[in-house]
Amino acid sequence: METGWTARRKFNRKTSLILGGFFLAILVTLLRVLDLQITKRSEITREIERRFDRVVTARVPLYRGSIRDTNGREIALSVPTLTVYVHPNTRHLKNREEFVRELSSITGVPRKVIEERLKKGEGRPVKVVSGVSRDLKGRIRDLILRTGNAPFVGIQEDYTRVYPNGTLASNLIGFVGVDGVGLEGMEFALNRYLGGGFSEVIIYMNGGIGQIYLQPLKGLIGEENDVTLTIDLGVQHLIERIRDEIVRRWKPNKVSILVMDLRNGHILGLATYPYFDPNRFYRYSAERRRNFAVTDVFEPGSIMKPFFVAWALEKGYVKPEAVIDTGKGRIRVYDRFVKDPRRLGRIKLKDVLVHSSNVGTIKVASLLSRKDVDEMLEVFHMKRRFGIFPGEANPLIPDLSYPANILYSSIGQGIAMNTLNIAVAFGGLVTGYMIQPHIVKEIVSPSGKTVYRAERKVIRKGILSERTVRWLRKALVEVVERGTGRKARSRYFTIAGKTGTSQKFVPEEGRYSKEKVVTYFVGVFPATDPRFVGVIVVDEPKGRRLYGGEVSAPYFRKLAENVAFYYGLRPDKVKKR
Repeated sequence: METGWTARRKFNRKTSLILGGFFLAILVTLLRVLDLQITKRSEITREIERRFDRVVTARVPLYRGSIRDTNGREIALSVPTLTVYVHPNTRHLKNREEFVRELSSITGVPRKVIEERLKKGEGRPVKVVSGVSRDLKGRIRDLILRTGNAPFVGIQEDYTRVYPNGTLASNLIGFVGVDGVGLEGMEFALNRYLGGGFSEVIIYMNGGIGQIYLQPLKGLIGEENDVTLTIDLGVQHLIERIRDEIVRRWKPNKVSILVMDLRNGHILGLATYPYFDPNRFYRYSAERRRNFAVTDVFEPGSIMKPFFVAWALEKGYVKPEAVIDTGKGRIRVYDRFVKDPRRLGRIKLKDVLVHSSNVGTIKVASLLSRKDVDEMLEVFHMKRRFGIFPGEANPLIPDLSYPANILYSSIGQGIAMNTLNIAVAFGGLVTGYMIQPHIVKEIVSPSGKTVYRAERKVIRKGILSERTVRWLRKALVEVVERGTGRKARSRYFTIAGKTGTSQKFVPEEGRYSKEKVVTYFVGVFPATDPRFVGVIVVDEPKGRRLYGGEVSAPYFRKLAENVAFYYGLRPDKVKKR
């Protein structure tokens, strides 16, 4: 009778034999597969080397996810296209004149352009036409066969990035370069989500007979997700029309216009001047392709005044019914004098804003400490960028340890920020809460899975008391109804806004220019129930009376009315019957 120990030994021996046999079988199979792969690959390689004396590669754009507006309308998309290659030794090309003439007729590429490209064929396959609709593949193939050029001409399928709206929102959207990767704007910012890029195509050629054969290689950069932006192309059309009116009338260096929904922080429109056509981006300088609304900062001028006045009011340093003595309209700020456009004498606190008094604002700002101002700038997100656009510039804040810098900042000198910072901060000032801005609404994978969705986020709430918000909103409505912003007054909607004019500093001369200015209007509408905030910035307008109330304000009225009616808002100035 076997002991338990002897039985276990026999069992372990049998198990080892079975497992050993199993792994041996797997090893033999793997070796066979590897042998077949190596042998097969070697045979293919030897055959290629025997039949073709030159192997080169070419880059081919891959599919890239689309960009749409908030309503699903296409802004940027990848269109299936064709590229036609010719053997480097273009002398092999048969019936050349007929081939070029008909290829030009089929594709719409001028004969002269095709001929010039053929002349450059030395060492590498010649890309004679690209971005051609795949619907033309049959006609091009027939042409190649009919002219006897099958050994010398190849067709490669690829993708071309297309912007169906042309220049619309171009500086915001950016463009994709020849290698299929975004180089500017949201195309650049979303590279990791949109995918695209390029793959390499192997082109086999035989120098003796000129045979050409294309073999695509698979390869992707990222995953081809589709992106929906918060931009509404309807709003974008409206504000770009207004931008064009400003350009025609005032001939400025730059213009930026931004509209944001205060309910959720969605940026609905962002227009700039100059602009470009992303379908032909290579024709424009890098300067024209920048998104000036976020890459450039300017001194905001009088737009800063309501922030300082509201903060002094909130801190209890001044009362709503206070009267400010502006004297003869002139005040000394350390080494220089600051003036008002006209003498205002003793005025109510709200009239400091209504008439945009420099003297009155400086007197109120002198009540604030460095700590107060630093806290105010932090609360209103004026010390740093939001980081939702590529190339966003950080605000420039002066050294607040010098009291003079605090006083000059209160009238918008020595401090600078971009259009986005101004819009979000002013929205927070008039509503009492700071909303996180969004430009990307949703990202969806090829399988339909939501990769990202923007959520409403309040950065800070209760930043001003309800009493301060009510007082300030009323004062800013009066700015538009009877003050410096009168030309922004609408017959239909109440607007709480502020004008701004800043002289540009000339570093070479060490002074502020009297001729070069930046004009602003920033406002919230309808003021009775704030829904939108908008900003119009005009850099170096040309003409007379270059003030925010003259240059920017009249166009804000159009902006407010057009956007409000576009969304079907009921006028809040029309009395109910």
